Amino acid sequence: MTYHGVLLVELGSGLSFPATEHLSRVLHNQALLASPPRSVVLDFCHVSTIDYTVVHELRILLKQFKLGGVSLLFSRVQPSVLEVLLAADLPDWRYTDDIAAALQVHDDGSKITTGEV
Repeated sequence: MTYHGVLLVELGSGLSFPATEHLSRVLHNQALLASPPRSVVLDFCHVSTIDYTVVHELRILLKQFKLGGVSLLFSRVQPSVLEVLLAADLPDWRYTDDIAAALQVHDDGSKITTGEV
């Protein structure tokens, strides 16, 4: 789903190596390669575990989004996952407790569309 030009991606399950590759592809195609590039809010409400490959890929994605001039924001992160992400000390990593707060960060007046990973 996009809201005001921000792509909202609700992750449908836990994240591990195979799912991370798919997520990365989706974010590149629908956000970084879009014209203009879109910021992304990742909704982590269904993600209860992540592994090292996920953390590594998120680090790369955060860097790519920063270089593209758009942001990658995390929302509704489960406590166990939040602990891992905070310990990873990811550069430019930001999160909110709810979707509305995440979307307010990016309020730029564009239109709404939908999608899911």
